[in-house]
Amino acid sequence: WDILVNGVPAERFSQRDIIDGAVVYTHTSGEIGPQKKEDSFNLTLSDMSEEWTLGGNTVQGVQVQVTILPVDSQPPEVTVGEQFTVIEGDKGVITLSHVSAEDGDTPNDDILCTIVVQPTVGYLENISPAPGSEKSRAGTAISAFTLKDLRLGHIYYVHSIHKNVEPVEDRFNFRCSDGTNFSQRHFFPIVIIPSNDEKPEIFMREFVVMEGMNLVIDTPILNAADADIPADELTFIISRPPKHGVIVNQLTNGTVLVESFNLEQIKESSSIIYEHDDSETTEDSFEVKLTDGKFTIKETVLIMVIPVDDETPRMTINDGLEIEIMETKVITNKILKATDLD
Repeated sequence: WDILVNGVPAERFSQRDIIDGAVVYTHTSGEIGPQKKEDSFNLTLSDMSEEWTLGGNTVQGVQVQVTILPVDSQPPEVTVGEQFTVIEGDKGVITLSHVSAEDGDTPNDDILCTIVVQPTVGYLENISPAPGSEKSRAGTAISAFTLKDLRLGHIYYVHSIHKNVEPVEDRFNFRCSDGTNFSQRHFFPIVIIPSNDEKPEIFMREFVVMEGMNLVIDTPILNAADADIPADELTFIISRPPKHGVIVNQLTNGTVLVESFNLEQIKESSSIIYEHDDSETTEDSFEVKLTDGKFTIKETVLIMVIPVDDETPRMTINDGLEIEIMETKVITNKILKATDLD
């Protein structure tokens, strides 16, 4: 502290200086915090001040008590701490280990942080009930929160936009205030850990095979996709086999029946084959399930069988015909008949 007389530090002053308002006590020790402080200084009266008496006694000196009131003059100092992560499609609590603030002249619990730029693929929520209510506010986006909310574990980031998109990060901008002063803007980075949240899709066209022949099953006629990043392994499971053929894996030493195969097996040089049984059929089908390990979808694969003339005609009726000279008779299929399975 300093005593100033007419703006100049001084160690003595007169009664006239006080009457004229020229004597000033100046607090110089900096921030005192949110609570008032007490100070004091002693004044010794000069010989010319004998007329100062108190209770009949001459006053030699006085102690002046000074109360220093706090002034909210400092903005909060904000710290963005440890990395915040959340699983795709889930939510996570933001704590004081992620965001904290200090303010020398304001209780930390009273510091209010305002979201200046909202997250792009999610939002912040306060799960505590509103004042006067018992119902949680979870599911409602907020634009501000206090450090007390953070301390009590009420503030969550909710990753809400994740269908058909695979974001791996998000962020929001915020600043904090003590009611008078504002901190600088800070951005809060969010790391999104991918999860299996997308259903796979099947793409296919009608299979076409010659009667008694084979058809290689590859991606031009049967394909699949999954929007998850990183991509999940996609497996086809034959839930209902074909009636007029089989699905096999063609190996170097022969073929084996298969009940399932994955997408990678049919992408290049596929060895998965549909074998028609050479029956006189024009169509076939089988049901296939596609799974990514979590989600499963089912489709029916249609097969068109192109007939092949590979059967010998057969005489089934040949009863002969008796006819008189100049007589005419109709030859019907009761007399002469042939069949061909083709």
